[in-house]
Amino acid sequence: MCTSISSVQQDPLISYSKTLHDYTLELWTESRRVAEEKARRKLARTEEEARKQPRNSPTTQRPYGP
Repeated sequence: MCTSISSVQQDPLISYSKTLHDYTLELWTESRRVAEEKARRKLARTEEEARKQPRNSPTTQRPYGP
């Protein structure tokens, strides 16, 4: 059985599958972008808080001794 390219492109199941794949890929890509941006903001906030904390405060000093 020979299948031409035009009949494959017109097959509703193939068209639906491709559309669903493209849509899912778009959702996944956007989700990754949002997650990475959230991680960058969290890291920046943590670094900013560490920068603001005084170096000799009691919460940052480690006890000396055994």
